[in-house]
Amino acid sequence: MVVFLTSDVGASKKVNGVRVVSKLNNTNKFVENLQKYTKGGENFVFIVSNPNSYDINDSYAKLTFDSFNMSGFDFKNLRIIDARTKDRVEECVKNASIVFLAGGDTLGEMEWFNEIGLSKILKKYKPITIGQSAGAINLAEEAYCSPEDEDEIENKRYFKALGLTNVSIEPHFKDSHVFGEFDVLQKILLEDSKKKPFIAITDGSFIVDDNGNQTLFGECYQFANGSYKQICENGKSINLKEDNAEIK
Repeated sequence: MVVFLTSDVGASKKVNGVRVVSKLNNTNKFVENLQKYTKGGENFVFIVSNPNSYDINDSYAKLTFDSFNMSGFDFKNLRIIDARTKDRVEECVKNASIVFLAGGDTLGEMEWFNEIGLSKILKKYKPITIGQSAGAINLAEEAYCSPEDEDEIENKRYFKALGLTNVSIEPHFKDSHVFGEFDVLQKILLEDSKKKPFIAITDGSFIVDDNGNQTLFGECYQFANGSYKQICENGKSINLKEDNAEIK
């Protein structure tokens, strides 16, 4: 099974306060790497984070679908999985050309994924799957979800997720942020890395896990054993096993 773990694919941007479609962020050749596996197909399946936010789900799904198609792909149909279509999950995944797991509230999203039995379905049909932000976090066997602010410090940070990769990620990472306004995050990330290593990726960077062969593209950092270091930069790539990045 092939999975892409992304921080933000850049499918939309705000212009004068309105979110509009944009081409995918191709800083690290995301498009070319995905096209090695697919250039389009019948069904683009968008699985939401909040199953009951219908208007938001429709808007972000359409923006994402349009972004892929304006970036060199040719997907025919958009299929949205939320509360309206939860009885059709297996049918949609079975016939998917690609499955996209949206960003949002990580823990809430995983509860929704569990409700619809998504892990079992994805493992059965093995579609090309892209996780963005929370969606990428939830691709892991054991997900790591850092607090976004001090109010979330007591939240559960390790939990069983979809189990499609053994890579745990920290998305939207900015090196300066660790030592910036939310100073306590620095201590949390470093302390948590003693329990389980994880890879912090910036927007525009991504990891491809092709049946256990894991390659990282772009700026990223390895957190392990109470310390962190940059292990790749934009425009370059590393193989996580061959280059001895600690992921388990």
